[in-house]
Amino acid sequence: MELLKLAALCAACLTPVVLLRKRTPEQALVLTAAILAVVLGRCLALAAPAVEELRTLFDRAGVDSAHVSILLRTLAAALVTRLCADLCRDGGSQALASAVETAGAVAVLVITLPLVRAVVELLLGYTR
Repeated sequence: MELLKLAALCAACLTPVVLLRKRTPEQALVLTAAILAVVLGRCLALAAPAVEELRTLFDRAGVDSAHVSILLRTLAAALVTRLCADLCRDGGSQALASAVETAGAVAVLVITLPLVRAVVELLLGYTR
């Protein structure tokens, strides 16, 4: 039900964004960013119970909480990258969108490095 509300909000705001884009593209971009902020905030609030459930499940399975944190931070980086790149494209700058996507890829690499290190150490432990 919440998805329908958020979709309706986005659909309702689409007409003003399109009309503003013709006259004042800057205002259209600001309105788009504001709508994204509202939707993202609501999505984060909705995701909080699911994140807690994931943490509980991983704790029961004996998975290190640091690994769960890496998973969640990677997901957050991917979502932020996608939204920012789309906002840049909407503003007419493909170059900035590409830069944001590159920064997102580097951020994911940095975030997941401890997990990669743990996997390599685990594999090296099996070969000894």
